[in-house]
Amino acid sequence: MAPPPPLRHVAMFPFMAKGHAMPLIHLARLLLDRGLASSITFFTTPRNAPFLRASLAGTPAAFVELPFPSEDAPQSMDELPSASSCFGDFIYAVADALGPAFADALARIEPRPDVLVHDGFLFWAKQAADELAVPRLVTCGFSAFASYVAHAVMAHRPLSQVASPSEPFPLHGVSGGDLRLTQSDLHPPFDDPAPSGPLWDFVCQSSTCMHTSAGIIANTFDALESCYVDLWNRSVPQAKMWPVGPLCLASSAEQPVQATTTDIDREILDWLDSRLAMDRPVLYVAFGSQAELSRAQLEEVAVGLELSGLDFIWVVRPKWFDHPEDELIIKDRFGDRGKVVQGFINQLQVLSHGATKGFFTHCGWNSVLESIATGVPMLAFPMAAEQKLNAKFVVDVVHAGLRVWHKEGGLVVSGDVQASARELVLGEGGRRAAAGAAELSMASRKAMDVGGSSFENLARMVQEVSEIGGAPAESEVE
Repeated sequence: MAPPPPLRHVAMFPFMAKGHAMPLIHLARLLLDRGLASSITFFTTPRNAPFLRASLAGTPAAFVELPFPSEDAPQSMDELPSASSCFGDFIYAVADALGPAFADALARIEPRPDVLVHDGFLFWAKQAADELAVPRLVTCGFSAFASYVAHAVMAHRPLSQVASPSEPFPLHGVSGGDLRLTQSDLHPPFDDPAPSGPLWDFVCQSSTCMHTSAGIIANTFDALESCYVDLWNRSVPQAKMWPVGPLCLASSAEQPVQATTTDIDREILDWLDSRLAMDRPVLYVAFGSQAELSRAQLEEVAVGLELSGLDFIWVVRPKWFDHPEDELIIKDRFGDRGKVVQGFINQLQVLSHGATKGFFTHCGWNSVLESIATGVPMLAFPMAAEQKLNAKFVVDVVHAGLRVWHKEGGLVVSGDVQASARELVLGEGGRRAAAGAAELSMASRKAMDVGGSSFENLARMVQEVSEIGGAPAESEVE
C-alpha cells in the first residue's frame, strides 16, 4: 500500500485576477497528480468561482465561495474600469469585504488544512491563519529577479546613492558589471527614493506577510533564476523561496487547464494550421488582461502591425474600446494577415503551435514563463507593475527577446513596432533571441520532469511544510 500523501488537506486562496489564479490552478493539479496532497480547497468569490471550477474540472478540488456584501461591487481585477487607478482601493475593499468571512470559513473547514497557500496581495489572510496555527506558503506572481530587486531596493535604498535617474545604482549582492539598473527600470513605489503613501503601505504589509510565512512559492526554475533565488534566500532566510516552475508545464498544450476548448480556441488553431501549411510565420500579440491602451497607442500598434507585413494574432480587450468609433482602429483593417480576437484564450496553446515564431508581450511574468517554456522569443512592451524589470530580465539577462521603447510623447510609435516585429520574426536579432529561448525551453522541461530541479523542489517544500504543520496520519483524523 502506498504511503499517505504528506499533506492531507491544502487550502488555496488566489487573488481575484486570472493571471494570479492560473499558477495556483497548475499547482493544485501537480499536488494532486503527484500524490503530494489528498485534497485541496479553493477559497474564492461567487463571480470568480466558475473559472476555477471549469479549470479544475475532473479533479477532486473543492470550493468555498466567500460572499461579497454587495453584488454590485467588483469581485475581480477584470471588472475594474482601470486596473492602475483602482488597484489600491480594490485591494483594501477586498480586505474589508472578505476578511471576516474568510477567517470564519477557514476556522470551520474540515479537516483543518495542513497549509494555506495564498497570494501575497491578500496580506490580511495571515491573521486568520496565524490564529489557527495553520502554516502559510505565499505566492506573489513575480519572478525571483523582480522579487529580489524589490526587496533590495526596500532594504538598502540604493536610489539615495545616485545623482540622477539615468545613473545606474548598485544592487546589493550583485557586482556592478553583471547588471545595470536605473531608476527608470523600477515601478512605483520602488522608483521613489523616499516612498510613502497608500501604495507603499500596501507593499510593506505584503512584504511582512511574505517574510513571516513558511516559504515563498516561486513560479520559476533553477536554470533560469538560481542566482536571484539564492540572493533572496540569503537575504530572507526565514521565508525560503522555492522555485517549482514553470507551473504552466503541469498541463500540456494538448491537455490544457481549461476544462473545454472554446470555439474561438478551435478557430485560432485552424488559422494557425493554415499559416503553418503556407510556411507563413506568425507573431502572437497579447498585452494581458489588465493592460490599458489609449486610443493613440492602439492606433500606433495597429499601424505598426499592418506595415510589418507579418501574419499575426492580436488579443484585444473590450475595455480598450470606450467608444464605438474606437473599434474602427482595428475593424476590417488587416485582411487575412491579421486575426483579432477578444476574450480569454488558451495562450499556451497558441505559443506551442509550430507557426508561432514571436510574442509581442507586456511581459507579465506568466506570459514570460509561457514564452520561455515554449521556446518563443519575445518583443517586450512593458506597461505596468514590475513588467519593466521582467523586460530587462528577458532582454539583458537571459537574451530571449528584443525591446520596444516609449518615445518622448509616451507612446511606442508605429515605425518602431513595424521594425522590431520584423526583426523579431525575420531578423538576426530575432534569431539570436529564438536560440536563447529554445535553450531555456529545454531547461524548463528538464526542471519539471521527474528528477528535475523543480520536481524535487516541490517535493522538498511539501515535506518541510508538512513537518511544520505536523500533518496527522490518516488514522489520527477519524
